[in-house]
Amino acid sequence: MRMQRPLPIKYFIFLSALLFLVSPVAGLAAAGEGELPPSRSLTLSESYRLAVESHEAVGMAREGINQAESGVDKAVSQLLPKLTAEGGYTVYSEQKKSGGFVIQPDDASRVDVRLTQPVYTGGREWAAKRQAGIISERNAAGLDWAMENVIRAVGRAYYGVLKAEKEVEIKEAALKRAGERSKVASARLRVGEVTKSAVLRADALVAGAEAELIKARSDLKNTADVLKRLTNVNDDVKVSEPPVKQDLSNDVNEILKLAYAYRLDYKQGALDERAASEGVSYAKGFFLPSLRLEGIYSWREQNPRTTFYQKESVSGSIILSVPIFEGGLRYAELSEAKSKLRESELRRLLLKRDIELQVRAAFNGLESVKAALEAYRKQLSLAEEDYNMVFEQFKFGLATTVDVIDADATLISAQRSLMNSTYDLAAARLELRAAAGVLLLELKDVKPLEGQK
Repeated sequence: MRMQRPLPIKYFIFLSALLFLVSPVAGLAAAGEGELPPSRSLTLSESYRLAVESHEAVGMAREGINQAESGVDKAVSQLLPKLTAEGGYTVYSEQKKSGGFVIQPDDASRVDVRLTQPVYTGGREWAAKRQAGIISERNAAGLDWAMENVIRAVGRAYYGVLKAEKEVEIKEAALKRAGERSKVASARLRVGEVTKSAVLRADALVAGAEAELIKARSDLKNTADVLKRLTNVNDDVKVSEPPVKQDLSNDVNEILKLAYAYRLDYKQGALDERAASEGVSYAKGFFLPSLRLEGIYSWREQNPRTTFYQKESVSGSIILSVPIFEGGLRYAELSEAKSKLRESELRRLLLKRDIELQVRAAFNGLESVKAALEAYRKQLSLAEEDYNMVFEQFKFGLATTVDVIDADATLISAQRSLMNSTYDLAAARLELRAAAGVLLLELKDVKPLEGQK
């Protein structure tokens, strides 16, 4: 009787392999071999949110608000009464008597509780309180200003990534066309239509296109790293085309009104001017008399008690202080405060003129890009048609290598010009909104133009 031992072994091997392939562990291992690095899709609005939540500049501005609020508390404390307690224990070298009276004990203890309430200080405390409130308001505007600057930087980085991605696509298409030309040149060499130099030149152009593609991918990585840094994202990022923003207005003077009304740095300049004015009021207060109330509770213990010993006492005082001479300190402080006020006025005037220049430059830049965009679209359409025509002629020997290379260079230039112009238009709209001070307002769903009306 013949035995068939190998058959069960084959089945066993087959079943074992099948179980291994369908097992979860094998599936995970197979997935891990070709696993790509994790990536994250980011929209423009999400990038804004992540950056505002995590950027250090925004955190620093928030700390500035906390410090300003503490400054307000400090200013208010100068208006409130002050209560202090003081205790002491004294040991004397000897006990002294005069006749039958004890005039110096061996030791003594005391406790004093003092209550002081300022009544009038020349308006200094109130000026300091108003100044602290203005500084707190300024720092609140500083937080919004920090957010707007971060948003502006994120917008630039986001459009930079989009532009770099399009640059990679252009270089990939250029490499593909170079490869097609190399194949055509090789085919024509085999039939004797061209010389070896035509093939070598085509291959050299392929190598050059590969190098350009490598550089474009490196630039894409660098621009993506900038966006990752701003948004605090560690994974690779994927971006998408954001919705197209409409123009603010066709009237630059209307946009200037927006800038003067909403620019946060201009608002900070106005608050600086008000704070400096309160600084002058504070300095003037040192020339005026001050009045305060003071109450004292005293407790004494002596060993032995002196003849005129008094255990407890309570007293109240009204104290008037009149400044007479302090070495010229008050005049120096007043002169300094007035100088700071004039400086803040000049700084705001300078900022106002700079804002006008920035708005007009951003407006003119936007109009220039818009005007050139249609011309670049037409240029690209003609360049694509020209390249396709020349390449077909090159296939049949009706065009030279130089002709097709020139047509390809024109096509690449047209593609890059249109791409740059497209994203420059989006960036120009972003810059104009930032120059007008409405970038953060629009993200908060505030319509500044309607508010102006």
